[in-house]
Amino acid sequence: MPARPPIYMGQYDPANFRDESRKLVKADGQQVVKPGHEWSTSASETELRIAGSELTLTIPTIVATTVWDVKELIASRLGVAPDTMTFIAKQGCYWREKRDCEEIGKKVTIKGIKSFERSRTEYPHPIGIIGAGHIGLRQAMIFMKYKCYDFVIFDKKPKVGGQSWWDQANTTSKLQTETGVYHLGWDETLPIPKNDYPWPSRNELLDHFQEMAAEYGILPYCKMSTDVKDLIVEGRRELTTYELTLQKADDPTAKEERFMTSGVMLYPGNLSLPRRETYKGEEEFGGVIGYGMFDELKYSEVKGKNVAIIGHGAFAVENVRTCCEYDSGKIYLVCRRKNISCPRYVSWLANQSCSPLSAVTFLNAMKPMYDLVGFDVWEYYSIQSNAARSQCTIMQKARFGIGDIYFLAISWGKLEVIEDPLGIKRLGKGMLQCGSGRKLEVDCILKLLGFVGNPENDRLMKVKELVGFWVNDDPKRYIVAEPVSVMASNFGGTSFSPGAIAWSEYGMWFMHHPQDFWDKVMPTGMLPRHKADDSDEGSYRPAYVVDARHGTSTMVFIGAAIPFLSERGGTNTQIKVERMWAMHPIEKFIEYCKEDWNHYCEKFREEGLSGPEFPYSSEQAHKYLDVYRAENKAALTKAGAPEMLQFYEGLMPKR
Repeated sequence: MPARPPIYMGQYDPANFRDESRKLVKADGQQVVKPGHEWSTSASETELRIAGSELTLTIPTIVATTVWDVKELIASRLGVAPDTMTFIAKQGCYWREKRDCEEIGKKVTIKGIKSFERSRTEYPHPIGIIGAGHIGLRQAMIFMKYKCYDFVIFDKKPKVGGQSWWDQANTTSKLQTETGVYHLGWDETLPIPKNDYPWPSRNELLDHFQEMAAEYGILPYCKMSTDVKDLIVEGRRELTTYELTLQKADDPTAKEERFMTSGVMLYPGNLSLPRRETYKGEEEFGGVIGYGMFDELKYSEVKGKNVAIIGHGAFAVENVRTCCEYDSGKIYLVCRRKNISCPRYVSWLANQSCSPLSAVTFLNAMKPMYDLVGFDVWEYYSIQSNAARSQCTIMQKARFGIGDIYFLAISWGKLEVIEDPLGIKRLGKGMLQCGSGRKLEVDCILKLLGFVGNPENDRLMKVKELVGFWVNDDPKRYIVAEPVSVMASNFGGTSFSPGAIAWSEYGMWFMHHPQDFWDKVMPTGMLPRHKADDSDEGSYRPAYVVDARHGTSTMVFIGAAIPFLSERGGTNTQIKVERMWAMHPIEKFIEYCKEDWNHYCEKFREEGLSGPEFPYSSEQAHKYLDVYRAENKAALTKAGAPEMLQFYEGLMPKR
């Protein structure tokens, strides 16, 4: 049940109805309460008991909550009609049926239901989960949390961890966001991790996934080194089944197998394929040319050499750090236009938020870093703001690259950002020529042009149209890859675990209760729809690859439509805030940032470079935190959520 269920659930009862002011009135419009009086809104509690059992549930109410309000609340949760329930209460020595228009009272017994938990749809076959990465493992943990064990996980790799970390990341890659919002034990029932270092390496993360899968008993449900080659859909609605064609990924000559499932959930990881581009004159270049991903390049080859990184997305920023780590020479970041790069402190500020951080505060908090490099982030193409810069929306095609090394390397003269709308004209012997004519003497070229979706995922799932995150209006075919782009005027975070747990819970709910999808979701027409799109030349976008607006709209609507998921949204926010402050308290986090900054400063000094110190003092960090606290207080006060505000403020450090 929701921790704080909505009080005014009903608009009608057999004899009375509520008008727009929520006063209870008779059918002829006469108010039940006397003129000049209002129904009491004093907080109360009601104990509900199922007749003939010991099952009870205590819910928060107000004095004026009616029987009908509670009937609708219970009915919505259990998927039954409100009028199938009868509420009775003891009055003196007798039991009396309570009318729908009466106040609910302190103790009520309910006839007509057997449990406060909704029954699930029973299926003849297990649920198939394709992908043993972050969301796939999280999905398994969510199923097991709610005592659902009839599922199987398939993955091509011999070990868990997912394509993003096994294939796309390099062995030198590190987490850009904080571990407080990126770990598998991300649930209110699980302990907070003790390792507070914010940015683990790729191999450390893969070890974490393997250890957690073993500790929580997920591995026996996994069929690793297994490629799902095809899917056949048979039947309709609840009776639909899905026949999977399986083959051993490490033995393409092995005989294919058939495996029946009653639902399929595909988690293909982030965008799967690198966007590739060949430049005129590559055969003349004579140096190293490669893609800075998939471990295509031995970074030891960049030592002492000038490097051109082509691109300005998150992976390009990550490669700046890697080149610095391997003692490269001068680095040039060549792009058609600059994307926003996010300082680590600002990422932390967003991830610790209770109500979302406004885009205005998000950008203003970047100022100390951007001042070091002489850029005005408010002038970037992705910012849409008023003249006073008091309101803004960020609309950026690429996700934020997060890291301080980008700003450090520019301010110390190690990195130069070259913004050229004409892109790359050609290569020559040890030379890269920009479209505007500037020539760069470089020995290595790293292409970081972003990723595109894999059409194979659409083919496998038989996607004609993605409706929310569901395939072709089918609640038992579910596919989620992290939405691309940034489209927001406020930010609740920059990391993955909050999304992963929500996506897993959404998928589970409609797998267990598909009727809700057909009865509550589809008739509204509110879910966004996306078909494969080839309008962007060279960047075919399969149907399963959706943008941030599509993803956000889906989550907002589904969260509002299903009470259980609405409740979980509030709980997940508390998990996020609590873990961020437990693992990354502000003073400790700033110290880690400063320590990492100083590590690279020492490297650059050895190269004869000089530059500024870490720009965020404790005072500055607290200044922007205080700005956010004021925003949060106003937002939660307006939303009528004093308990959430008290919870958040209780985590704040004493100063």
